[in-house]
Amino acid sequence: MRFFLKFVLFTIWLFVLFSTKLVFAQDYKFSLFNQNRTYFNPAFAGMEKGVITTNFIYRRQWLNFPGEFSTKHCNVDWKSYSSNGFGVFLLSDIEGESLLTTNSFGGHYSWRGDLDKYSGAFFQLGLSASYNEKKIDISRLTFSDQLDEIYGKIYGSSFVADQNKRNYIDFSLGGLVNFRTEGIFGNAATHTIGLALHHFTRPNESFQGQKEKLPMRFTFHVQSEYLTKMYSFNRKSKFSITPWLLYEKRGESVLNSKAANNLNIGVDFASDPLVGGFSYKSHLNEGTGENYHALVFKAGTRIYGNNKNIIYKLFYAYELSINNYTRYTRNSHEIGLSVDILFKRRYKCINTF
Repeated sequence: MRFFLKFVLFTIWLFVLFSTKLVFAQDYKFSLFNQNRTYFNPAFAGMEKGVITTNFIYRRQWLNFPGEFSTKHCNVDWKSYSSNGFGVFLLSDIEGESLLTTNSFGGHYSWRGDLDKYSGAFFQLGLSASYNEKKIDISRLTFSDQLDEIYGKIYGSSFVADQNKRNYIDFSLGGLVNFRTEGIFGNAATHTIGLALHHFTRPNESFQGQKEKLPMRFTFHVQSEYLTKMYSFNRKSKFSITPWLLYEKRGESVLNSKAANNLNIGVDFASDPLVGGFSYKSHLNEGTGENYHALVFKAGTRIYGNNKNIIYKLFYAYELSINNYTRYTRNSHEIGLSVDILFKRRYKCINTF
């Protein structure tokens, strides 16, 4: 009976995700998935029991444009040996010469339910809440009534913004399923499948006092970690292969022809102390027909502390545009630093890339 109630609760959660209408949105795009997994789905908070996970991500893009276009994301999540997981995060984004800045901070909560205690299969439900502040510097903008056809910008503008700062609270929810199987050639495989819905309360983010509700974003992800029988370079852990897929949809509904689609598909490798991977990224706006395609190459290292209770991970991702966008934007760079702290003083290999 207890299992049945948990399953019904999880089914209702998924129904809410699918039944809610979606509208067009603009969100931050990261190349490193696992280091930003709570950003894509709050249900990832506290995935490993007895572990505190800390991640810092810095992304720099559009280097051909004047000013800075960068995003910094710091997130920490943990789970004790109960069913509850927690997390906190900070996010800061700069667009242009500090023309538009966004700062957010918030927290995650997740709850785990068992699907099969014998095999270790479980599901997690997650909720995220954040406080957001957006600022725009109107003095850096030039409007048409400021321009003279001969002398250029010589007039003052009649445009006056109602406010140059907007504060709002935002919520997201998600769910995932984690289970294990016997993989290829008898190797152990761990699979994670999840869904998330972001900005489902649709807060107002207009600077002009109008009702411009923040659109929603739907996320689907799946990944499978195959732990091979081959030892890593350090001869202590096993070599792992992790194929993964991340799909995002933005539109009035899931099947809306004018929605924007983001697809990331790739594979990661881990042979301690080295890690790496590559992926393909595409962005298709079906309403305008505009396409963006890129290849992402990732490399890094994973080092265990002397007491085996701390794992340090450093990543670098290079996003190479493979269409005409390159000459306008140039390529993107992303750096990630992670630290995993294990509660118990025992050696435990965590093969989350």
